[in-house]
Amino acid sequence: MVDSIYKSEVANTAIELWHGDAESLRYVGNSANHVYSFVKSGQTRFIRLTSSRDRTKEQIEAELDFIFHLHQGGVSVALPVSSVTGCFVEEIASTNDLLFACVFEQAEGKRFRYESGESNKVHFKLRGRMLGQIHALSKTYIPSGSFRRFAWDEDNLLLDVEEFLPKSEKIVWREYDGLKERLRGLPQSKQTYGLIHGDFGETNYRHQDSQLNIFDFDDCCYHWFVYDLAVTIYPHGWRKEGLQLLDCLFEGYSENMPLNITLAEVTLFCQWRLIYTFLVYARKWNFKHLSEQQTAWFAQKRENIANGYRWSVQRKIRAKG
Repeated sequence: MVDSIYKSEVANTAIELWHGDAESLRYVGNSANHVYSFVKSGQTRFIRLTSSRDRTKEQIEAELDFIFHLHQGGVSVALPVSSVTGCFVEEIASTNDLLFACVFEQAEGKRFRYESGESNKVHFKLRGRMLGQIHALSKTYIPSGSFRRFAWDEDNLLLDVEEFLPKSEKIVWREYDGLKERLRGLPQSKQTYGLIHGDFGETNYRHQDSQLNIFDFDDCCYHWFVYDLAVTIYPHGWRKEGLQLLDCLFEGYSENMPLNITLAEVTLFCQWRLIYTFLVYARKWNFKHLSEQQTAWFAQKRENIANGYRWSVQRKIRAKG
């Protein structure tokens, strides 16, 4: 509670740099960042506060640069908004931390709600089309400055894992170490590896008129393109229609990007996503004073990690593209 109050005070200070209405400030949520909404000249904006312990200023500048590149290429993204000083990243100093403030436009539309039926297939085809467009533009992306976004294995979550994942989590450690080494051995090429969104799930876009308006690129990094596909299909593989949805995702993707991928490759990165998600909440919740729901969540994820990511029905997916 004290931290939330402190961050809201910082947010009030920060939105003055965007001439926002302080009375309109509303807390949205936090994961790695603290996010608030506010109103400026009748328009809703979102301010994100990021600790310098999590991201450097150069990494954030690289994120915003990539967003502008996607926008110029025709992808509908929530654009950064410059402050009254003309900056897209403002530094807010405090006694214990240095925070970086960014403001973004609101992504118009509704959040996707899963409903069994043909509409889901259409939607997943659209998701694939958008990811294919992002990855095609990633292949042409050259940073406009000296900044650089980090690679997947330079993520602070992985670099700091020994600080928050107890050695008693033997199953998680075993699978994490083994899979990380497998990924490091995978080939990288311009056709398979580049800057990706990194968290392309239902919470990070809005759906409007057959278009996805995308936001929250805080997890963007250099990674295999298939990881973005795995992230978006990962929560749905257990459904009886999960593999059909994957086919729809591939169908849309292949409209913008060549696709030659096996089910085993997607499954590999779904397993990585499963482990990565465990690490996110291990750092966020720690393992002290867990609620009953949090304890149950960890127990289920440990079981899933031990068993390996599984689809509702295993079958071979034909290569495309």
